[in-house]
Order: sequence, then C-alpha cells, then structure tokens
Amino acid sequence: MGKPQPSDWLSRLVVAIDRTMRRRLGIWEFSDDPDCILRIGLIRSRWEMTLNDGTVIRRGETIGMIHAWNERVPPIPPTGADMAWARELRRRLIRSLQLLAQAVREDPRLQTIRGFGGAGVLHFSPAILRLLERLGLEIYELPPQSLRDRIEELVSRVWTWLMRRTFNPPSVEGRGLEVLSRRFYWLSREKLLQLYGNGGENYDQ
Repeated sequence: MGKPQPSDWLSRLVVAIDRTMRRRLGIWEFSDDPDCILRIGLIRSRWEMTLNDGTVIRRGETIGMIHAWNERVPPIPPTGADMAWARELRRRLIRSLQLLAQAVREDPRLQTIRGFGGAGVLHFSPAILRLLERLGLEIYELPPQSLRDRIEELVSRVWTWLMRRTFNPPSVEGRGLEVLSRRFYWLSREKLLQLYGNGGENYDQ
C-alpha cells in the first residue's frame, strides 16, 4: 500500500502525531517487504505472564511490542469486510510473522527478546480472535485495572479509533469506541521461530 493521503485536518494531525510517537518510542520497520504490515518496538513488560509453551515473561523484562503498520493494512472495501479482504489480511499477517521470525534471528536488537506482544486495542470479534489464535497468538483478558490503567485504556481506545479513521475509514463507519477493547496478546520467541522460522512451513494453514 502507498502512503496515506489524509483528506482532512484531523487525519493529517493523526499522521503527524503517529510519526512523532514512533520516532520517540523507537518503533521501527523490521522489513522492507511490501507485504509486511507489522512494526516492532521494545518496551519493559508491566505484567508477568506464563505462556502456553512454558515461557515466563517477567515484569520489567524487555519485550517486543508488535504494532500494525497502518499504511499497509489492507483497506476494508466500501461494501464492508468480505472473504477476499479477510484472506488478504491473513496472507499478509502470515508473511509479516515470517519476516519477524527472520528479523528475530538476524537483528541484534531482538537477539535476547523472549516474548512478543503486550496489551493491544482491537475489535476482538469472534472472527478476529479465531484468526489470531490460528496464527499462534495467545489472547488474554486484562487483569483488574487501577484508575491509571482505565485512563490509559480509554486513551488507547480513542487513539486506535482515530488511527483507523485515518488509515481505514470504512472500519469505523457507524462504529464508536464500544467496539474496541484492550487485551493481552502474546507470542513467545520459541513459538514464533517454530511456526514461522522456516518460511512458515510449520504453520498449519
């Protein structure tokens, strides 16, 4: 996908803020493959998690935070999300995870990272949950939240809605913040390499 062409002042502002925040947070494109729709950043985990393969993510441990490369996410057609769109999204996600596995092996910044994910805001519909789980990601509800957590979640939901409005307008038409929620999503280094490290030949498609 090409670069977005903002059509109003709010979209242009969102693009500018997004660019600034990526630079300040050190989020980078780990591949220049045109089918890659993910970016990566390094953060300290605020949570302690035990993943299904036994990987334990400690609080304070550096993890790889997976971000959508919004300009490249397949746009929802005017008629709405359909099977063709879902297949293309799935294809690009699989390709992106293959490229991430390659980066994990080759990029010195990712050599010691044992877990990828974090807390993300998404429309976690049953179809999206099935897709993410088929891709190997583990999805968890957030634990009881403090006031700070609730404020942070609201800000995250508003920002995600604005990003979708800017880069994929049909995805928010007729939808408000109520369709978005914040959950944990995790993929261990070992599972990433097992499923996608050999070009995805171990991924059950």
